[in-house]
Amino acid sequence: MSDNESHRDHFNFSEYLLIVLALVALTLAVNNLSSGFASPLVWGGLLVTVISFVIFFKLAKQEGKPHIINISVLKNTSFNLGLLIYTFLQFIQISLTFVIPNLAQLGLKTSALTSGMLLLLGSLLSAFFGPVMGRLLDSKGFKKLFLIGSFLAMAGILLYIIFAQKLSIALIVIFHVMFMTGFSMMYNNSMTIGLQQLEVMHIADGNALFNMLQQYSGSIGTAAMSVIIAIAGSPYQGQSKQVVIGSQAAFIVLFIFTLLIFACILRFIKRDKQGLVKN
Repeated sequence: MSDNESHRDHFNFSEYLLIVLALVALTLAVNNLSSGFASPLVWGGLLVTVISFVIFFKLAKQEGKPHIINISVLKNTSFNLGLLIYTFLQFIQISLTFVIPNLAQLGLKTSALTSGMLLLLGSLLSAFFGPVMGRLLDSKGFKKLFLIGSFLAMAGILLYIIFAQKLSIALIVIFHVMFMTGFSMMYNNSMTIGLQQLEVMHIADGNALFNMLQQYSGSIGTAAMSVIIAIAGSPYQGQSKQVVIGSQAAFIVLFIFTLLIFACILRFIKRDKQGLVKN
């Protein structure tokens, strides 16, 4: 083959199917958690997920064969931290787009239009702040940006927990704006700083992981939130009370994810002080 001829790698269909099988099985398991862990769809789905990923990683480690993703990028701790922050943020943000309108419409008895519009201001501000935060990352670095962003995100979700049973339209919007401001300070920047940790030849693999987990964390987020709301609200009488209590439980779970994000940021900062982060 001449130097000018393009080389086309063979698509590893078996690895692709294993990833699909694992993610579909995990989604089915989460969707059926309300039936309890004794449900075959729950324990069976989790078992299939684990087995599929074990086989996938064994195949992906084989040398001399084309792979759908070069998993060697996962050996880079700084990249992994950026990937986790990005994934957790997406999980929380998409979960809120499910929980808040349902809480407003079913719990607070607002109209469908009003419940949908509650997210508009926060979303618009996030879109506006996106490029601004990118410029701040270039000029100021990620430390202060991520720390302030994580505090805003934690505060926004924590306030939802505290005021869950006393929420008004105004409070919902204010808390969402607070979270989305913190979100915009970290979301795109976590992907940028994460990919910076990789060699140029591995950027495509890193991008593939970011894109895959972005899509999947969103879908699993809505599934998980619906199950949590149903389980936590089931002991209470009346749909409104069930939705409010269930949503409060969902906010508690999301707050735990903001704590995980904060832990990842602290680890990132520690590695930066040790000279292990590329800026």
